[in-house]
This record gives sequence, structure tokens and C-alpha cells, in this order.
Amino acid sequence: MIILLAAVMAAMAGTAGAAVSPTPQPLSLQDRDFLILAHQGSLSEIEAGLAVRERVGEEGEGQVGRAVRELAKQLVVDHMRLDKVIRQVAGELGVKLPGEPSAAQRERLEAVMALRGAEFDRAWISMEIDNHRQALVLVKKQVESGSAPQVRKLALTAEHVVRNHLNMFLRAREVPVPSPSGS
Repeated sequence: MIILLAAVMAAMAGTAGAAVSPTPQPLSLQDRDFLILAHQGSLSEIEAGLAVRERVGEEGEGQVGRAVRELAKQLVVDHMRLDKVIRQVAGELGVKLPGEPSAAQRERLEAVMALRGAEFDRAWISMEIDNHRQALVLVKKQVESGSAPQVRKLALTAEHVVRNHLNMFLRAREVPVPSPSGS
């Protein structure tokens, strides 16, 4: 009888423990928006990096600055890696992600891509500085006030990537870009 009572109490404790443990809460709008915006941001950065690669192919090595080429390569690698994690977390949480960057992101990249030579290099670096500053604001907000632990953890990872990229672009902006006239 005592063994049976102990078994019933243990089973009840397990049931009670399960009842006390929280059920998964619906994802907050902030968490959902962060995943979508972070994904679109990564898609935009990948597209921007690949656009530089295409530019090199179209115009030859001399038309796109070496620093821009190197930054573009790093951008693609890092954002592909980050986006893989974003997609994984979004999938786990049931968040449907868009298949492309926002219209505004695409328009801005198209405007920069219309430029040539050193003007393109300067505009591309400037665009990337702006993009990463905006992303850093979004990431900081998520780290400080996001509610889903896995999304906050993702935001911390993203913060590291975004901060490193911003620093790279700020340093690149300081490197003199030759003027089109060669002077």
C-alpha cells in the first residue's frame, strides 16, 4: 500500500509539475517583427554583397575598389550564416518569413547600383553604414525588451555581426577613394 501510495504521489507530482510548467506563450509582435526584419535585412545585405560581385564581373577589377570587394565578400558570408539561424528560429516559432528584401531596401540598392567607379564605392559604403546603424537600433531594442528567449539570443548574435560590420564600414569610409579624374 505504501509503495502504491508513493507511486501515485510521484505520478501526481509529475502531473502537477507539468501543469505548473508554463505552456508556450504566443510570440509577441515585437519578436515576430524582429525575425521578419532581421531576415529581410540579411537578404538585403546578401543581395548588396552579390551585387558588388556582379559589378566586378561587368566592369573588371579596377572599377570597384578592393576594399569594397572584400567587404562585400564578408557581408555575404556573415549574413548567409546569420540568416540560416534566423530561418531556423523563425521555423521553430512558426513565423513565416518573406522571400525577399523590402521594397525600400531594393530601391536603395538599385539607386546605388546605378552609380559607377569611386562614386559607387562611396555610396555603397555609406548605404551599408546606414543599414547597419538601423539594424543595430533594431537589435538593441530586441535584446533589451524582446520576450522570447530564443529570439533574444538570436538578437545577441546579430548584434555582434552588425557591430563588426558597422566598424568595418566606418574604417573603410576613412580610406581615401581615388576621384574619377585620378587626382
